[in-house]
Amino acid sequence: MLHYWLDVAQQSIIVAMVSGPCVPVCISLCFYLFCIQDSSAGVDICQTPIAYSYLSVEIGIHNKSAIERNLGDTEQENYNLDLIIRSKDNSLLFGFGHRYSFFNISMLDPQTNGHLHTFFLPLHLTSENDVRSFRFSIAPALSASSNVMKRPGEYTADAFQLLAALVWNRRLSDRVGLEYGLCSDHRFGNYRMYPLIAVNWRLHPGWTVELGYPSSQLRYQFSAGSTSSLQITPDGNEWYVLDKDLAQHSQFVYESYALEWSFDWQLATKLTLTTSVGRQLHNRYEMTLRDGSRVRVAGESATRFAAKLRWRF
Repeated sequence: MLHYWLDVAQQSIIVAMVSGPCVPVCISLCFYLFCIQDSSAGVDICQTPIAYSYLSVEIGIHNKSAIERNLGDTEQENYNLDLIIRSKDNSLLFGFGHRYSFFNISMLDPQTNGHLHTFFLPLHLTSENDVRSFRFSIAPALSASSNVMKRPGEYTADAFQLLAALVWNRRLSDRVGLEYGLCSDHRFGNYRMYPLIAVNWRLHPGWTVELGYPSSQLRYQFSAGSTSSLQITPDGNEWYVLDKDLAQHSQFVYESYALEWSFDWQLATKLTLTTSVGRQLHNRYEMTLRDGSRVRVAGESATRFAAKLRWRF
């Protein structure tokens, strides 16, 4: 485990060197000492960000999932770090994030070591009044396997991503709101631009329903410090990868839908623990094998468990 975190810290230094002064090396090293972990494979730039400064760490574990036609099976682990800083006037949110996914694929022999990273720099600009609001979000990202991170000379345009969202919100009544806009990211696997539309309805002081595309959610607040939610959302990403011999490169694509129940519990004034259990549905993998053939295969649904700790500051 110590070797892993040292390895990740080394990759953070490389990303900082590539990204320039926007990602201080000291920040990357300090935050990785917190055991950075996650439950989702991709970066959700389309979702409305939490409107305060925070640091969160998370881990998610998926059980084994069989691949179609008895081609093998996969196991997955996801880890995440998010640091978000809010401006004093609440109009600007910016920060740093990391997604690490490990795919253990048996029988098939893909051109990747299975250790996949996405480093990104989210920036959210908002403007609002009592009736409506507008948000522009952008996040340049570097998405590649760990052996690419160790060889800066291997970076190509395929390793870089630019995620963005334009989202409008309008309050229709005291209980109903409308959200709509455009998003572009890798949540569906390959990069795409897609519409966002959602109706938010506060059924009761404790119940809130969000029905829309690409995500929907049912939320219930038990008390000021505890909330439960049920959500379905796309969960995928694309990575530029090298094989284990560092001789061949290709793209590894993962796509699925995540149906997840979560519970937030406020442990202290500024500390929240979130636990969740869910199912990964309609799993799809697109990869190049060591023999050069490109394949697209489906996997069975898998159960996943996750825990996240978020510190507000």
